[in-house]
Amino acid sequence: MNEMPYTRRTLESLKQQLPPLNKIVFVDSGSTDGSRECASEFGCEIIDIKPEEYIPGRVINSGMAATSSQVVAFVNADAIPLDSSAVERLVAPFRSRTQVAATFGRQVARPDAEPLTVYDMERAFSAEGTVATKRGSFFSMAASAISRSVWQQHSFSETLRYSEDVDWTHRVAQAGWEVLYMPEARFEHSHDYTLEASRRRRRGEGEADTHIFRLGPPSLVQDLIRPLCGSLLRDAQAGNLSRTNVLIRWNQAVGYFDGRKVSS
Repeated sequence: MNEMPYTRRTLESLKQQLPPLNKIVFVDSGSTDGSRECASEFGCEIIDIKPEEYIPGRVINSGMAATSSQVVAFVNADAIPLDSSAVERLVAPFRSRTQVAATFGRQVARPDAEPLTVYDMERAFSAEGTVATKRGSFFSMAASAISRSVWQQHSFSETLRYSEDVDWTHRVAQAGWEVLYMPEARFEHSHDYTLEASRRRRRGEGEADTHIFRLGPPSLVQDLIRPLCGSLLRDAQAGNLSRTNVLIRWNQAVGYFDGRKVSS
């Protein structure tokens, strides 16, 4: 929804992928900035979803249902492939490894991103591998590819409003499938969240984690103090410690803790 001017850049890059993509399905949720018209201009098949009916898992399931290939790549409208082989690199492992459920690419912060955003993206999506997580496996749908046969056995949740990708990879990993990080598949994608948006997102992730991992009531130490101190320590070591960044980290930590409390 309303991802211009990135929408055009993303579609231009997708049209330049080698080998050429079989089909591009554009799922739109009420864009008013020309994104939908841009998709039509590029010859995409368009699926319209009302904003009030938007649920991430429903969008993903709709995209899978609208296609027929054995592997389907998912690329956010603002996740710009950085070369003509980015999607091919996402898809390649499915040809040689039989237990692959999904792959995901490296996301690179935009040239004008805030320094803290750049740091977080480089930490999460390094050239060597992805950051370890407290629970489950790290994964991002923003630039990814999914096996149809695995999806047919394990569709995405249509109730979660956050972390539907974490929920899905957690379930397929428990079923014995692999989820691979492909750092050579590079996409430009980042967001400089406002304090309110950052807190809201982390609150949603806290709620989702409680459901996905069947967590009990949150611990003040384990779910607030320790993660907050860890992030501040890393920021200090990286030279990112400032009054503004401390406030950002506080908002993120409190948002997550609030989410855990709400859903426990």
